[in-house]
Amino acid sequence: MNVVDEMIYAVPELNRNFTHYQELSGGLCNQTFKVYTKQRTYVLRLNSRQNEYLNLTRHSEVEVMRKACRKGIAPEVIFADDPQRFVVTNYIDGRMLEKSDLNNNAIKNMIMDRLKIIHSMEGVDRTCTPYDLIFGYLKGADLLGVKYPSGLLQILDRIEKIAHMRSNDKTYNNKFCHNDSFLCNMILTGEQLQIIDWELSGIGDIFFELTLIPFSNQFSEAEEREWLALYFGFFEGETFRIFQEMKFVAMVREVAWGLFYSGLTKDDPDRNFDYYKFAESCIQRIEEGIYHL
Repeated sequence: MNVVDEMIYAVPELNRNFTHYQELSGGLCNQTFKVYTKQRTYVLRLNSRQNEYLNLTRHSEVEVMRKACRKGIAPEVIFADDPQRFVVTNYIDGRMLEKSDLNNNAIKNMIMDRLKIIHSMEGVDRTCTPYDLIFGYLKGADLLGVKYPSGLLQILDRIEKIAHMRSNDKTYNNKFCHNDSFLCNMILTGEQLQIIDWELSGIGDIFFELTLIPFSNQFSEAEEREWLALYFGFFEGETFRIFQEMKFVAMVREVAWGLFYSGLTKDDPDRNFDYYKFAESCIQRIEEGIYHL
């Protein structure tokens, strides 16, 4: 019996009338499987080890997922007795958002509505700032023996300056954030938009959250201005300046993530993505003043 079969047979909802499962594509961190029973379909997620290095417990992630589900923006948690290893949720019958969806004003408004719901979430004892992510990933990379690429230390000096500057914002900093709100983690089903993959969520910076879709979809300056106005209801130069700084932070997060995973997966014979090369390419873009993927 392989590990997936073992987990399926440990969960009554999956074991009962189980028929088959298939691996879902798209994840670079965790493994996910679509599990079919005669009555319903579920998602089984095998968790990676990254949260061990980020000081984010899987138990608090499950608490967040359940809270988000009650707000109608995330799938139901079905089984989480051993969240360090795996979690089972209800399967959402829909599709991931794509770049072309950003041409649809109704979908953009739905995205902003969901982000505002997330940013208003309270009562969760879980902190995860963009700087926690960057330095947590880098600490993990150090422990895994990963060598820093040239130019990274100078970049980190700027990160520390931005972190100090943002610490003075009492309005948009220290708010709950998803922190991984890319289009691939947004599932459209009918008139509803659901958010998945809450493992990096925590008290953080709204401006960092707002950069993730624009910087990963190469927004023009005009599109960035429209994006900010859509969230805040207005546009001003100061918010645009902060947004540009946080795009830089988002790029550095990608560097740190790539270095960490290059070490975490170095002995994986099935690895088909060059994380270290990805990190180097992000540093090159940063040095060229390009703050998008």
